[in-house]
Amino acid sequence: MKIKSFKSLSFNIPFLFVISYTVIAIVIVFTVYFRFEHRMINDYTKMARGLTTLMANSYDTDLTEEYIEKNYNMPEYLELLKYYYNLKDNYPDVLYMYVYRFEKTDPALATVIIDLDEEYTDHPPQDSIDWIGETYTVDEPFASEMDTMLKGKDPVVHTVHTKDHQFLLSYVRPIVDKDGNYLCSACVDFSMDDVHSQDLMFLIGLMSVLGILMFMILWINIRIVQRKITRPLSKINRCIESFSYETESDRFENLNRLEELHLTQNDEIGSLFVSFVANMKESLYYMSNYNQAIGEIEYKNKELEDISKKTYKDPLTKVNNKAAYENDLATWNDEIQNGFNNIGVLLMDINNLKYVNDTFGHDKGDLYIQGCCKILCDTYKKSPVYRLGGDEFIVLLGEDDYADRDILFEKATAAYEASYLNQDAQPWERYSASIGMAILEPGDTLNNIVVRADKAMYENKVIFKNKYGTYR
Repeated sequence: MKIKSFKSLSFNIPFLFVISYTVIAIVIVFTVYFRFEHRMINDYTKMARGLTTLMANSYDTDLTEEYIEKNYNMPEYLELLKYYYNLKDNYPDVLYMYVYRFEKTDPALATVIIDLDEEYTDHPPQDSIDWIGETYTVDEPFASEMDTMLKGKDPVVHTVHTKDHQFLLSYVRPIVDKDGNYLCSACVDFSMDDVHSQDLMFLIGLMSVLGILMFMILWINIRIVQRKITRPLSKINRCIESFSYETESDRFENLNRLEELHLTQNDEIGSLFVSFVANMKESLYYMSNYNQAIGEIEYKNKELEDISKKTYKDPLTKVNNKAAYENDLATWNDEIQNGFNNIGVLLMDINNLKYVNDTFGHDKGDLYIQGCCKILCDTYKKSPVYRLGGDEFIVLLGEDDYADRDILFEKATAAYEASYLNQDAQPWERYSASIGMAILEPGDTLNNIVVRADKAMYENKVIFKNKYGTYR
């Protein structure tokens, strides 16, 4: 029952709605989210571009070495430092501002010129002063772009996840001298953690609104689909499942059950239901006539079968008669034409039938014919046997009997001889017959095989008469 429910429209259509609306909601939310985040990154990139431009414009390119050597002991350095701190105060999302020189002699290193890591003070701690002029190893992703930064042409910008789980937007602008030669880089890092927090809150709010809205729309759509589609179809389906087709009255009862549903909705399902009921009525009418016709046909076929049996069966021995043999000749000749080689013929002629008829009457003669035929039929069980005349029979060897033809021939000959030599039996029960066999040879027709079998049969009849003489 569970498997069936998963295949029903009443389950699949609401399930399809839920999946579709969920996919749409996810696509909308993440599209808006990524679009919003992309917009925020662009905005911070623009701010970083403006901030580093101000940093570069205020930087005296002729004093780089003095900045490194004298730093806090140099009025110009302190003036520049105050200006940078003022810039930082005007950009609250700036986490770090610094000026580094990426070394041409060793592109993996950068020398610190200015680093606004702490709050501004006229008397910084010694470790902050010692840090000026020190070098550090450049990390990825900037290490891979050292060549670009040393050329001093284009700014380099990346979003970076730090080891302490900070998410930064880092912007590196080259500072060049009046001849366009690279001196150092103005760098700024914006914290993107707040952006992510804002994005997450926006995402949660958007998902909540979309979830409520889509749930309401989904519920309304499912209710409409249930009322207009799945419930009517379920009623029809349950009704059809209860149908029985054993008798004609069962079919009429099926129609009554269907009409009792009273589906009158004015839509495609209603039209299909009306058409279905009309077709069932029409089918019942034709089925009733059909069953009547079938009964008449079966009766006629029975009559024809009885006539056919009478036409193609020998009334005395119940084997096929000469008409059946002539009717089957075409099939056997076709087999020969189509290259079927396993074809053989056996002819049987009853011995002393005239003697039995003349001496004991035709009733005993009929019993004598039936006995001789029974030995032949018992021996060749898998082949058609035909009675061609009063005392003459022919067997068209089937494939299995053809394979065992020599064994069966000896078996039939021995059976007739044993019956003939049975002195305890009545004269009309001492069955005797001469048989001859021939098989297909290259270029043969069935008629040629019959002629050779007939010749062999008469040769055996002569042998019988020479051995036993006349009957008795």
